[in-house]
Amino acid sequence: MKLDILAEQKEQQLLHYFCLISHNHRYDLMIGYSEQFFGKAMVTSIQSGNMVLLCQEDTTSDDHWSERLGIEAEDILEFQEFFSQVLQTGPFHEQY
Repeated sequence: MKLDILAEQKEQQLLHYFCLISHNHRYDLMIGYSEQFFGKAMVTSIQSGNMVLLCQEDTTSDDHWSERLGIEAEDILEFQEFFSQVLQTGPFHEQY
């Protein structure tokens, strides 16, 4: 099989690693901010290896991300608040 490269772009991605703990669960997440994701961040669960693209507006639809990231039902509200804080500014914002 032969592959043709249609496009290639390189960038310095900003990655944040979070180790979060709730009353009963631990979550290890990596959040990658990029100019390539149309304003969304790449959120990866280190435990499951699953990834979703999220922006602040997506956090209200927990059915899109909670199961994929392995977030337990009792922790969804806390994660909506957490994501609203870490996803509130655009990629490469000075605070990062």
